[in-house]
Amino acid sequence: MCAELSFSASSTEKIISRLAAEPSLSHLYFLKEIDFENISIKTPLDSSDNEQINLLFKELGKSDVESTVALINSFRESMQLSHKKYEENYRSHYKLCIAFGVLGGLAVTVILV
Repeated sequence: MCAELSFSASSTEKIISRLAAEPSLSHLYFLKEIDFENISIKTPLDSSDNEQINLLFKELGKSDVESTVALINSFRESMQLSHKKYEENYRSHYKLCIAFGVLGGLAVTVILV
């Protein structure tokens, strides 16, 4: 499989179909159910991150190996920036969630007593 990928620009559909046929990957049932015409991946991330994920999967395998690796590296860097953004958002809001939980518990205690 590695030799085929390094010497030809196979389409994404051919690569995934071949991976889905591998017995060692039979537990990855979603590989058999992918609709290559209408790739639409939805995650709990921002819509811009979802668009990047969809673009990545639409473009995978459409060019030579070097270009595909560059695309994946670019996507990886973009996701690392998004990860930092989500971590900063968490750090700035987690104390607020704890405070609301404590105050809510105190309010319930006062009402019940």
